[in-house]
Amino acid sequence: MSTRYIVHKNGVEQAILIAKTGTGYRIEIEGKTLEVDSRMLRGGAVRSLLIDGESYESATTTTRDGMDVYISGDVFHLQVSDELWARVEESARGAKTGIEEIVSPMPGEVIQITVDPGDTVPPGATVAVVEAMKMQNEITCSRGGTVSEIRAKPGEVVDQGAVLVVLGSDRDNDG
Repeated sequence: MSTRYIVHKNGVEQAILIAKTGTGYRIEIEGKTLEVDSRMLRGGAVRSLLIDGESYESATTTTRDGMDVYISGDVFHLQVSDELWARVEESARGAKTGIEEIVSPMPGEVIQITVDPGDTVPPGATVAVVEAMKMQNEITCSRGGTVSEIRAKPGEVVDQGAVLVVLGSDRDNDG
């Protein structure tokens, strides 16, 4: 099982995929894969990392707006959220601009897109159906609007957090 995260460092956003493997992790960053062996040291305050054969010590402290990660004497200030939560935050920001991105809450196969570009949908309307683990899940919009873009198609396998449909506000078609 792997989890996608969105990491912000110095104003730069990166998508990272992390999968647990035995005593460590497989981490994918910008198309590069790292094998990381990770073990706690000194009563759990410090972690020993073996990254592609090189040894590092690390520690993490929570800050008011993220975390500071200490790796072998260097400090990195990061803001981290899982990809689905990052999409939710992005969607909330989009609500202020009149745009809503409807995302898949789980990985699965798109069974149906129930809207077309230009359709006006009310809040709570089903816009797609995604099948995961043999269960069909209706994906709904939260506030409604006019369908401005469809980014997925039936038969396509999508990741958690993938944008399926984009709605603009009804005002987008006025005037």
